[in-house]
Amino acid sequence: MDNLVISNIRQRPGRTLISMAGVALGVILVVLNTGLVRGMLNERINRERGIGAEIQFTRKGSSILSPSSVMSLDTRYSERLRQIPGVQMVSPVGRYVQSGRTGIGVEQVDGIDFPSYSAISGLQIVDGRIFENANEVIVDEFKARQGRMGLGSTIEVFGRQLRVVGIYAPESGARIKMDLAGLQNFLSAENKCTFIMVKTDRPENEVPVQQRINKALPGNIVLLTRDISEGFGRAIPGIDGFVRAVLSLSTIVSTLVILLAMYTTITERTREIGILKSLGASKRYIVSVIEKEAIAISAIGVVAGMIIALVAGWLIERATTLQLEYHWSWILIAVLIGLSSGALGALYPAIRAANQDPVKALSYE
Repeated sequence: MDNLVISNIRQRPGRTLISMAGVALGVILVVLNTGLVRGMLNERINRERGIGAEIQFTRKGSSILSPSSVMSLDTRYSERLRQIPGVQMVSPVGRYVQSGRTGIGVEQVDGIDFPSYSAISGLQIVDGRIFENANEVIVDEFKARQGRMGLGSTIEVFGRQLRVVGIYAPESGARIKMDLAGLQNFLSAENKCTFIMVKTDRPENEVPVQQRINKALPGNIVLLTRDISEGFGRAIPGIDGFVRAVLSLSTIVSTLVILLAMYTTITERTREIGILKSLGASKRYIVSVIEKEAIAISAIGVVAGMIIALVAGWLIERATTLQLEYHWSWILIAVLIGLSSGALGALYPAIRAANQDPVKALSYE
């Protein structure tokens, strides 16, 4: 039987390649899209957690999770937060969102108070110096490397060219940072920020301190840094629906391609099937041959799709600031989609072939 399956595949290389391409496309859609979604979310989560504060204090409409550039939180909350027992240090941060030329076309700029921010996050200048006025920025090592930036390079912010005067590490928050007072001036938001980082005296005191802040300053958002991942999931509406849509589309595409290819193939083999049935081949035997052929084609398509997806992901990371993150569960889902779509797509043609009348099949032209 296996020889028959292999010979059938080799006799029709063009149709076989089309079928493999359909399955490969489904695998590529799943692996690349889920890799992009996971990579983007986890990269942003890790950078927010890299800030080093246990708590982030903000108001509705001025959340770190929001894609807007509204700064509605008064920086004078910093003084009130310092007075709460268990709070060791605070640092206000303003966030501006603008269009970008790489990645998903959006990038963020943080306005920071450098002394307090660096004390909380451990941020250090590894090359150059800190900004000294509103026309200067610092960038992290990844941004400098991917954007081929060095000291003296320029970045467009607010439609103006700001000069890069320093490169910092480790990664935390937005990749571009400038003076908070300069950001406030550009946005006409004096004494305003997006959120305030709160460093507790001891990490294990984060929950009691969160409760004290909520009691002392009710009506605000007091978010534990460790819970940021859940917040991002809620802040990006439709992300789960997008992933489900990709899975559904991948399954439909692969199944239809296999179905059409196998249906056409069965029509071309009508006489062959008639000969097999006249020689005593059972319906089960004919169905199994066709299904094995479809699964073999799907398996090759899955391997090809996986290789193409991984290579494409590597190229995307090299050419843009996007980062992909693969997980074995999604790779397994992609494999199962590829194989199951092949089996399902071939099922109807296989049953149709098995139910053919041998006399009519032998007389088919």
